[in-house]
Amino acid sequence: MNTNRAEYLTHDGVMTSEISDLLICAPKGIFVDATYGFGSHFKYFSENHSHLSFIGFDRDEEAVNNSDKSHNVEHINFSKINTYLEFKKIDTISGIFYDFGVSSHQIDSPYRGFSFQQDSQLDMRMDLSQEQSAKDIINNYKIENLIKIFLNYGEESYSTKIAKGIIDNRPIFSTKELVKVIESSLPRQNPKFTKSSIRKIFQSIRIEVNDELNEITNSLEGIKSFIKKDGLLIFLSYHSIEDKIVKKFIDGEVKGCICDPKFAICTCDNIASYKLGKFKKKKPSDSEIKLNPRSKSAVLRYMVKI
Repeated sequence: MNTNRAEYLTHDGVMTSEISDLLICAPKGIFVDATYGFGSHFKYFSENHSHLSFIGFDRDEEAVNNSDKSHNVEHINFSKINTYLEFKKIDTISGIFYDFGVSSHQIDSPYRGFSFQQDSQLDMRMDLSQEQSAKDIINNYKIENLIKIFLNYGEESYSTKIAKGIIDNRPIFSTKELVKVIESSLPRQNPKFTKSSIRKIFQSIRIEVNDELNEITNSLEGIKSFIKKDGLLIFLSYHSIEDKIVKKFIDGEVKGCICDPKFAICTCDNIASYKLGKFKKKKPSDSEIKLNPRSKSAVLRYMVKI
């Protein structure tokens, strides 16, 4: 489905100016926007950094079809960016930027099923060409698998009760139906806690539908060898699960010796290939959060190729 491009221009990218400041130090060459979305980051960066040539990627074909025609954007999962670069015989890039959040367009679209605040079909696919949707997970997964994803991806205390409620109320086809099942599975409590549980369950299902955590891990491992000296790896995360993956990846790349500190002599021969950026992490300013409440949970991290 092709959407009016105007929908993709009504939102500003999170921490755009802070990230743009980092790009000043990026070496001349190709810079990758791994999650193009509605193009606001890409547009700002390309207008302010003439020493860089930008390529955008997005797994959502709607984002690609509605992208600015002057932007170079490819319909590819970011875990496959390294394969694309190899195919194009691109040996090195100046850096890559990941925005791991769901785009505002996806959340706000009434037919995509990402938001529990709108009634729509259970979908949640970032790539509409893939087969498995939220409806398949909700109606086909065994109870133990539902419990696992609710615990691992949502850290939801009532995962078992909610999973049982889903099993008992199948088939479930809409976001509204799922919300009712979650509500009826929870004990009577403050409405804000109920809303928190609903949000966690929707987040868990979305992560499972799109295999988001494996996508992140595979992309980071696949792209790290393409970054040229002084090049940048920049990450914008929105929940603790994503941020933990990023932190673990950064730690593994910026450390030298990984031997047990009990041993006096290094035997691993591990050499750090990256160094930490000038800050460990950064959060959006109060003024940005006021203008865009969805940015509140964002965490910006980056590292530099040695």
